[in-house]
Amino acid sequence: MRVVVAGGGIAALEVLAGVRALAGDRVETTLVAPDRAFSYQPLSMATPFAFLDERSRSLDGLASGLGATFVRRRLAQVDQARRRLLTDDGSFIEYDILVVAVGPHSPRERQELTWRRGPDATRRFAGILEEIERGVAGSLAIVVPPRAAWPVDAYELALVASLAAARGGSDARVSLITAEQAPLEAFGEAAAEAIAAELACAGIAVIAGVNARLPERRWRDDGDAFSSMVARVSRRGRRRRGADGLDLELGERDSIRVDRALFIPAVQGPAIPGTPSDAHGFIPIDTHGRASGEERLFAAGDATPLVLKHSSIAAAQGTAVAESIAAVAGAKIDPRPWAPVLHGLLLLPPHFAGARGSPWIRPGEPITHCLWWPPGHATGRYLAPYLATADPRVRPGLEWHPNGIPIAVSLACTSDAATTPNPPDEAAVRRDAMQRQLLAIRRAQQEGANVERALEARGRDFERHEREIVKELRAAGYLQEHTGSGQRR
Repeated sequence: MRVVVAGGGIAALEVLAGVRALAGDRVETTLVAPDRAFSYQPLSMATPFAFLDERSRSLDGLASGLGATFVRRRLAQVDQARRRLLTDDGSFIEYDILVVAVGPHSPRERQELTWRRGPDATRRFAGILEEIERGVAGSLAIVVPPRAAWPVDAYELALVASLAAARGGSDARVSLITAEQAPLEAFGEAAAEAIAAELACAGIAVIAGVNARLPERRWRDDGDAFSSMVARVSRRGRRRRGADGLDLELGERDSIRVDRALFIPAVQGPAIPGTPSDAHGFIPIDTHGRASGEERLFAAGDATPLVLKHSSIAAAQGTAVAESIAAVAGAKIDPRPWAPVLHGLLLLPPHFAGARGSPWIRPGEPITHCLWWPPGHATGRYLAPYLATADPRVRPGLEWHPNGIPIAVSLACTSDAATTPNPPDEAAVRRDAMQRQLLAIRRAQQEGANVERALEARGRDFERHEREIVKELRAAGYLQEHTGSGQRR
């Protein structure tokens, strides 16, 4: 049975590891992902929250170790009638069961203002902390929009920024503007009260129940091109010097002006053509990971309508999907549903890895994780032991944990029926049509290249056969060569 898994994260690899362990040779697996490597954080760290030892593994190597073929492509469309998927280069991959475990879509506008875990965002945040300490930046707003993937990041950043202001003795104001009705409302009343008290103690202003947005960019087109260019360059220069602030719209009428701002990314579902999706592009699933109304289509991880995006829930979904697929393949197993509950600890007061009262782990490296436990994210019933075997420095399990508020968040994101998506706007229709045309062109180009290579190979075979025939005819005396003077040789 051909099982194709699209995605290169925790959920996708947990499905591969589970299917390998439970179904064995009953299935033939393929991993389709656009990335070269899977980055993960160790399961056990010597220094909590100081993720200085993040490692990555080749997806090709991980897939090979799990008996799967790796195809470095992006999933573009699903043709369920023919049981095949289309990749971004126009190639088709056939399947008997498809698992969609791709990441969500996150808007890419204003990259310099968006917080995404990684080296680039960490460097930008370090620069903001230095400006706060020196008094160059007098205010910072951390913004939590609706459908934020992991709002905890905002509270961690705000608390670290307040440390920078206190350490530098500046009057910098740190604000947290959230679309939540209460701080960390998804984690329950106890967590909301505790984090609100901690924010107040740190002097962080909280504005809740507001969707803060940047004003839409409007370029003046009533002047000549040279004047417009000078105005844009002038604005960029003032922003670099810190002279310009940012205006944030708070609802329809109110606004606030700050020197610096960081937005936690909001996410939309991948909206893969050919798959059922809800109004936000996510794939509704049942408690076993099967897409609503589909027998051969599963989904797991960030492609599903999780209220909060967390690797432990994605891994739990991947386990349930793997067990369901193994049962379909004939393995003697009773598939268990995944439990939509996120367990962890909210650490209050913040447990910092650096010196007390310092926003730095070491010079130039800011603290960015300080509230949620456990810190490791490479989880999964089948994936975690596999990673621990592949990398001896990683140990499954935690030998110590700090005190904190126990959290059990019910995500309640399963659905037995796909909801009707919102009608796409005209621009979305044009983008979809253009994408389909580009894929068709790439497919035609690939088929043309294949035909060209086949014709070249047949031409070489014909030339080789011709030389052999000529050689045989000469040996038999049927062919004679003539010199330029007309004499026979």
